[in-house]
Amino acid sequence: MKHTATAVLGLSRFIKCRTVCPKRTTLLLLLAASAVFAADDAYRAQIEKDRRDTDEFLRSPRSPLLLVGRFSVNEGVSTLGSDPASTIILPAKAPPHVGTLIRHGDQFTFQPVAGTSVSRNDQPISGSVTLQVTEPPKPTDRIAFGDFKFGIRPLNNEFSLLLSDAQSPFLKGFTGTTWFPIDLAYRVTAQFTPAPQQKTVLVPYTDGGEKTYMVRGDLVFQLAGQSFRLQALASPGGKGLFIMFQDQTSGRETYGGGRFIEAETPENGKTTLDFNKASNPYCADDPYAVCPVPLKQNRLAVPIHAGEKHNGLEAAAH
Repeated sequence: MKHTATAVLGLSRFIKCRTVCPKRTTLLLLLAASAVFAADDAYRAQIEKDRRDTDEFLRSPRSPLLLVGRFSVNEGVSTLGSDPASTIILPAKAPPHVGTLIRHGDQFTFQPVAGTSVSRNDQPISGSVTLQVTEPPKPTDRIAFGDFKFGIRPLNNEFSLLLSDAQSPFLKGFTGTTWFPIDLAYRVTAQFTPAPQQKTVLVPYTDGGEKTYMVRGDLVFQLAGQSFRLQALASPGGKGLFIMFQDQTSGRETYGGGRFIEAETPENGKTTLDFNKASNPYCADDPYAVCPVPLKQNRLAVPIHAGEKHNGLEAAAH
């Protein structure tokens, strides 16, 4: 802990010179040591809060662990329901016939079956409605019936119906996130080398698809006396850097599909890379979530004992 070691050195010097140093110098040393300890405490408190917030979100009504189905939506007319004759067959507890989904290119309409209680964005509907379809993190229209909700999401030129269930077994089986102890040694300063403008890369996804990401540049940093490099992409949220990585704990103590970190936009060619904030993608706990996979160049040949752990049981669709 670099900052803590500095504080101890300052206190040692204070003790050695307590009988000869001017009172002003003594006070400054004591204040400096106190400031370092206070900064460390504030940092740890923020990390702990972020971890609690993550856990609370995953247990909330907006949890991605509510996802229980993912279905391709083809051009034309698709019927929805638990009836085996439906184009998109829903779980058995869903109504036999829910409605009809019509796709024309990237335009979608939904017609509920008469007598079925259906809403769009929590507003009851009885006739045909147009659905707004957008990429995350923008909101997409949600059709609800019983415990179920669905929305349409695009990935490249394909569209998927994402079905969530308020009684999701993945949410019920979620026992909470687990993390490595906070270690300041894994909070490092990284040198940033920007990529050429408009450089892109195709990132593979867990469902076998790919998506184009904007490359922001490379991050070079020191860890345990070694130098490492990670490629940083544009953050999906539009600000800062998005880093996906795997390391020697992947598939053992941490999720095999890698972990994610977001970092601040670099200033003066530098940013902070904090592995204590490394988190699992949602597909670690829900097999119907689709997640990007770290590129080969972002596989670190060292164990990163920081950030979120995983129970080692990879989520599998049933």
